[in-house]
Amino acid sequence: MRAGQTFTFDTFYNALSVKKWKQTGGVSSLFFGLFVRGKGKATLFHRSNAGKITVLWNKEFENEICYEEEITAWQRLSEGLIYFGFTASQDCRVEAAYFATAAPMVQVPQLGIVITHFNRQQYVRNSMQRLRRELLQDAAYQNVIHLIIIDNSANLDPADVSGARVIKNHNYGGSGGFARGLLYLHEQGTFTHCLFMDDDISCEVESIRRCYAMLAYSVDKHIGLAGTLLDDHKPWKVQEKGAEFSGGVFRPLHEGADVRPVENLLKLEQDAGKPVYGGWWFFAFRLDAVSAYPFPFFVRGDDALFGLMNHFNIVTVNGIACFSEHFLSKESAFTRYLGMRASLAIYLMVGQGRTLPALKMMGLAFLWCALSCRYQSAHAILLALQDVSKGPNFWRQNLDFMPIAKRIQKETLQCKDPAYFQSIPFRYEGKPETRIRKYTRLITLNGHLLPQGCLRKTPAYVGEYTRGLLGLTFRYQHIVYRKYETQDVFESQLNRSHFFSLLGAFIKASLAFIVRSSVVRRSYRKELPVLTSKAFWQNIYRAQSKSDSGH
Repeated sequence: MRAGQTFTFDTFYNALSVKKWKQTGGVSSLFFGLFVRGKGKATLFHRSNAGKITVLWNKEFENEICYEEEITAWQRLSEGLIYFGFTASQDCRVEAAYFATAAPMVQVPQLGIVITHFNRQQYVRNSMQRLRRELLQDAAYQNVIHLIIIDNSANLDPADVSGARVIKNHNYGGSGGFARGLLYLHEQGTFTHCLFMDDDISCEVESIRRCYAMLAYSVDKHIGLAGTLLDDHKPWKVQEKGAEFSGGVFRPLHEGADVRPVENLLKLEQDAGKPVYGGWWFFAFRLDAVSAYPFPFFVRGDDALFGLMNHFNIVTVNGIACFSEHFLSKESAFTRYLGMRASLAIYLMVGQGRTLPALKMMGLAFLWCALSCRYQSAHAILLALQDVSKGPNFWRQNLDFMPIAKRIQKETLQCKDPAYFQSIPFRYEGKPETRIRKYTRLITLNGHLLPQGCLRKTPAYVGEYTRGLLGLTFRYQHIVYRKYETQDVFESQLNRSHFFSLLGAFIKASLAFIVRSSVVRRSYRKELPVLTSKAFWQNIYRAQSKSDSGH
């Protein structure tokens, strides 16, 4: 720091959230430590939820000093943020700062970090290098944190990830990979906690340290610690901080929040909705709280049902987070199939499971895609309805998902250079519409009933998740879509015969669902405990082991 400079650390990673750490039940005392070289003044602040700032203490430093002091106000505080600021009297360096406690741990967790890997060797190698350097070689964690990589693609060289236990596994997706990791931890008999992480996720190693501390000081036997997911391209933007499931719909909480303003940090620590699960990009829990294993979804929906069935008390806290591409930039016909079948299946298994709301959920998603000429996605949603309607045996018979995945047609993506987007004006906001235009769109099925001469010959250029999308694509024969936050585009053509073929098939599938819905719902609820049991996955991997040895 230069002489006269002041920094305050009231930020997402540096401020301490009073309420969340008090709720652990084990942090009975709090200290603040600082290591400084030079001359300056440190001040410790408390900012309440109402925005009131109180100075807890301040102290002047000179020369080289490592200082630690108890925060006596900790006993009377119940909410808000604690953070420090530093003003340099002359050029100096602030080497380190930390919060600590003298309270004994509620327990010393034996934490198994389970990463499910599939064909992302470089991601895992890079992550492993950082974890080995910054965490596993730290004497404080060497015997209490262990890394287990479930290698679903069976192509990871253990030498590239030394320090981790690599388990080669048949590819039953994330569900199977994490189930295999759970089995391993339970079989060892020495682990007390588990942390699920995806192989394509990056996070600060400090988040794992804080996760360990929160598990160590928590008296809650049903804690489910969910890491905040931030946008990799806009790292100040929240994708999800806990999530809820209602009416067959997954809802990320605090979506779109900006973590930079300190006012937002206070709001982020307030409960928004009722979080019932945490995404498996970063989700930690006690092993003795697990009564249900993952449902064999392959991917999508497994984390939601796992949280719902095990009744975790979901906790999120500022400063424990990871980064990923935005959900919407990865959406495709393929992921819509996975997401919609999971939504419908979970709604039938643990939701209200009513027939008409279930069909409304599927029908609206289908029409949104079909009316905007994204026929591959509409077809994927139709397949999701048909497959879920087959009942629980569908999941048993299709643990190996890849053969049925071939039925789903993918959009042909093209990567365009930035000049393309400067010369072609893409629309990302809908336009005001008259009532007559809206009714015309409705009656003509967004242009699918209009004669050819009424359609525009020039393409429409739109963002795929633009609000008012159907209005922007109305009367266009040719549509160019841009994927969310990427340079990728795909194109679609209005095709009447394809549209009505899909619509007819969806109506037929809907009628069949109405006739069988009560039977299907009862069968799902009866088989759910079986399909999420430890014995189910033990039998799967026992049979797979015999099959592999036979070959």
